[in-house]
Amino acid sequence: MRHRTGQVIALALVSALVATCAVFAPVFARSVDQGLLRVAVEEAGPVAAATAITRGRTSEERTTMPSEVTELLPRDLTRVSEEPIEAMRHGTTVVPQEGKKPSPMVLRSRTGVCDHLEIEGDCPSAAGEIVVSGADAKAWGWQPGTTFEIGQEKYTRFEPDPPPVELTVVGVYEVAQEAPGYWLGDRPDGKSGVPQGDMDHVPAVDDFLTAEATFRDTLPRAVASVVLPLDADAATLESMPRAVAAATQLGEEHPELRVDDSARQLVDGISTGRAQTAVIVPFVMVQLALLSVLVLFLVAQAAVDQRRHDVALARLRGRSRSGARRLLLAELTIPVLLGLPLGFAGALGLAAVVRAALLPSGMPFEVPVSVLPWLVGALAVSVLAVHLAARPVLREPVNDLLRSVRPRSAGSSVVIDVVVVVLALLGVGGLATGALSGPAALATPTLLAIAVGVLAARLVPWIAARRARAAVRRGRVAAVISGRGIGRRPAARRVLVVTTVASAIAIFGADAVVVADHNRVARAQLETGAPAVASVSTATAPALMAAAETLEKAGIEAAPVAVIRPHNETSAATIAVDPDRLPGVAHPSTVTAADLDVLALPEQEPIILPAGPTRATVEWDLEDRDSSEPPELRVEMTTPEGSRRSTALATLGPKSQGRTEVDTSLFCSDHCRLAGLTLAVSGSTGSQVHGTVSVTDLTVGGEPLPVTGEGTWSSTRDESGLGVDASTKGDTLRLDVGAADGADVSTSVTDVPHPLPAIASTDDLAVGDVSEVIDVAGGQTQVEVDQHVTALPSVTDRGCCSPFPPWPASAGSWRPAPRAGSGSPMPLPPPWSESARCSPTTA
Repeated sequence: MRHRTGQVIALALVSALVATCAVFAPVFARSVDQGLLRVAVEEAGPVAAATAITRGRTSEERTTMPSEVTELLPRDLTRVSEEPIEAMRHGTTVVPQEGKKPSPMVLRSRTGVCDHLEIEGDCPSAAGEIVVSGADAKAWGWQPGTTFEIGQEKYTRFEPDPPPVELTVVGVYEVAQEAPGYWLGDRPDGKSGVPQGDMDHVPAVDDFLTAEATFRDTLPRAVASVVLPLDADAATLESMPRAVAAATQLGEEHPELRVDDSARQLVDGISTGRAQTAVIVPFVMVQLALLSVLVLFLVAQAAVDQRRHDVALARLRGRSRSGARRLLLAELTIPVLLGLPLGFAGALGLAAVVRAALLPSGMPFEVPVSVLPWLVGALAVSVLAVHLAARPVLREPVNDLLRSVRPRSAGSSVVIDVVVVVLALLGVGGLATGALSGPAALATPTLLAIAVGVLAARLVPWIAARRARAAVRRGRVAAVISGRGIGRRPAARRVLVVTTVASAIAIFGADAVVVADHNRVARAQLETGAPAVASVSTATAPALMAAAETLEKAGIEAAPVAVIRPHNETSAATIAVDPDRLPGVAHPSTVTAADLDVLALPEQEPIILPAGPTRATVEWDLEDRDSSEPPELRVEMTTPEGSRRSTALATLGPKSQGRTEVDTSLFCSDHCRLAGLTLAVSGSTGSQVHGTVSVTDLTVGGEPLPVTGEGTWSSTRDESGLGVDASTKGDTLRLDVGAADGADVSTSVTDVPHPLPAIASTDDLAVGDVSEVIDVAGGQTQVEVDQHVTALPSVTDRGCCSPFPPWPASAGSWRPAPRAGSGSPMPLPPPWSESARCSPTTA
């Protein structure tokens, strides 16, 4: 060995390359899996990653408390979770003011709730003490000392009536910060004043927050719950599946518990990615390893050819074939063994470099146990390659060993070559027709490279021999010698095969990187929508628009975008945009096919309601048949946060004709937008209401409302006379109404078309379809598809794009405006509500 240092180094380096490929595959696959986990947890957010376990009280267990649920939590689940959040809740009704109808309300307790609130007054600490929201305190005049009584429900009518639970206000709260890791999408506010359509449009109130002691031995239908936020630092590829399995087992062993499956969905998504990683990374590295093994085989053959005379001399000196085999294999195997630790170290170093360049930072560097079988396999394959390279020489007689070149065998490997070529052609045909996918598709380029190398190895010696014969006739000695050498010696053919395969794989790899990068960029542009995206920490559309306007004032062109994703992943998502601003910042390829002009809103300016009492003169002349109660004229509004409000303006009765002077409050905050007027009727099938309603001198806060302009109101009256037809004369708004079967009829301000125009990319919607989608406030709204495209920004091929309606804002109103400013495009997608995952984004 010491006389052939170059061969030893070559064998050791090639063996190290084989080991590097073998070790790098499981190490890098593990790193990719860790990256999948990290990204999945970050993208899911605290709401989707948390595990909620609830247990309702029953007639047999009327005093269940959250601590009883906490005691059942398995260790595998608590290991990946932060401190449990224990909570109690009870849905009931409360009379907000004397003479008012009961409003729906939720009484709640939650661990450490006062640490996440700004409280004016005291924190509830004893049974019966509550804090109410600032919005409710302002709307209803609640203050510390105000008391309420809520009833306790019975399980059977034979039970004695339990005494009501008395609640006393000790403070007023505001949710100062979102604190997503604490509220987990279950904020107590945001419901104040929202009309409840299934409860005669009575306004809801925000949750009452109390101490857990309030629920002891009371409220037998309350629900206990324990929420376990995910501890991202404790979440590993092993602990997460164990935690999900433990949660599933907990639900099976205790059917009285309800365990949500959001964490399971997270783990299932990671498992899908890991399954792809387990195929792609090892498969690609196995191809490189096989190429390295082929190079090792050829290098070993070259080393064996140089030792032909050594083997012959050993045989002539009396060594048996076994002795010569041991001598030859020892010299070839030792360098292979020396290359293994070099390859192991090289694989770890390469993995560290690739992790730092491509994967998220901060992940632990792990060497999985699966490295050991891969390393043993690399050793076995390398030793086998050396043994196969030495085997023909060890079988030759001594007289053949004395020749520099082994005689060519008559039985060549033509069959193997034909099989390789046929498989390569089948693979190319499968790729061309799209019938081939998965590992077979990944193996086809390598197989094609081997087939080309095999054909070249067959054709080049034949071509060289023919050129040598032609050179003999011409007397060109150098050409004759080189041609004969190529035809007789196998080394040239081997080098040709290896060079062809290596070059083809290198070119394929480079092309694959370029194509994959192009596809990744195109997909990233489609999913993000713009060169830069900045998430806005706000739960309201007006605040999102204000953020875009702030950027424009700083010279940065921006467009507000809100993405609303339903919990059902198969349902289409909704994206709300400003059609005038979006083209200026979006990637051109993502909006080229979309005609954003179809999303343009009418010219009608929004009608903004100031603060203060509402006054008007309302007259009616109605023909009412079979209605159970007099009709009501209701005012429909939209708050600055985008929520809908509905308040009764006047009761049109009890007589069929009449006049009333209105002086009331709309119970909507300053700068609400007037959305429409509704004639709310009651009755059964066959009941009818027809006639006219006039509204004169409508003022709010002393300011007259511009409700009598031309084109301000939409007409919803059909051929049968049902609906509302609005007309104006001076300061009077006249409504010709027709209603039947107890169904309400409405007219709306024309600043927002009904339904909204939309562009769809989902196959579930076609041009002309009218569908219900989730709007930016978390409610339902109707859209009509005016155009269908292949894909939309952010929501790709399962979405529906509609314009932002005009929203009231703190300093006026917002409408889609022409683009202004210049500078780098700066787009700015996080769940807002329980009914939708909405990502407010400025693009």
